[in-house]
Amino acid sequence: MEYQPLITREDIARYKQLSKSAYDDKLKEQILDAQLLDLQPLIGESLYKKITENPQGNASLLDYGTYTHDGIEYINYGLKMVLAYFAYARYVYFGSYIDTAFSMVEKLNDNSRPADALAKKNIYAQNREAAMQLWGNVKNYLTRTAHPDYKPCGHRAPGKGFHIKKLG
Repeated sequence: MEYQPLITREDIARYKQLSKSAYDDKLKEQILDAQLLDLQPLIGESLYKKITENPQGNASLLDYGTYTHDGIEYINYGLKMVLAYFAYARYVYFGSYIDTAFSMVEKLNDNSRPADALAKKNIYAQNREAAMQLWGNVKNYLTRTAHPDYKPCGHRAPGKGFHIKKLG
């Protein structure tokens, strides 16, 4: 089974400025990485599998909407918005690197200056932080509605890098 993106360029463009000339294959790669590496650890393997096998049947979880819990109306931003921020962060940080027959290169343009690595890293971190804040909203939806396939125990948020700990 080939993994299919849960979001499109248009979904990301609803929230973030995204060039129409960007490489679709590179963007698809970043979307799939965000799904597997950022979203799946948050929602768990079982729920992730159900969503990817039947996105239309999980529209209330994927899309923006409202719901009522204990007589109060809430907003669910939806996993598409969370995923859009994660994918955009990855696209900004990793999107300009292209594998060629000669080596890995950074795609540059004669008429512009590429953003430096620190700027890209900051944009990456800010968008991941925003994605995690949006995830908190979706997590509330899953918890309040007692979604049968969401098991919050043992699911960690995607890391912000690696940490070395001295033992002994």
